Amino acid sequence: MIFDGADRRQWARVDMHAPLKFREVGEFNRSPVDSETRDISEGGIRFATDRFLPKDSKLVVNIDLSDIPSVKATVKVVWAVRDSHTSMYEIGVEFDTIPSETRVQLSNMVRKNLN
Repeated sequence: MIFDGADRRQWARVDMHAPLKFREVGEFNRSPVDSETRDISEGGIRFATDRFLPKDSKLVVNIDLSDIPSVKATVKVVWAVRDSHTSMYEIGVEFDTIPSETRVQLSNMVRKNLN
């Protein structure tokens, strides 16, 4: 992916490093992959992984946040960029299916951490 410099984000993001586990939707026989969030918003998250994840891939994620009980959601990959120095991928995802109560809790947490 080539970044064109335009920031199209709809949601405010906060830097936040939290444990994250993910697997592709339908991968019931595979263990989740460990990762860590880089930032989070009410609309999605950015995380790093050594796996390439194509755009529009659907994932199930579990995030352990200190302010909110474990967040479980289905997300869609919006972008993926490989870091040539580390061979890791930065992955940007948007929440696809997330309980409304959890979305409210995320929104409150992001607002609290913006200040």
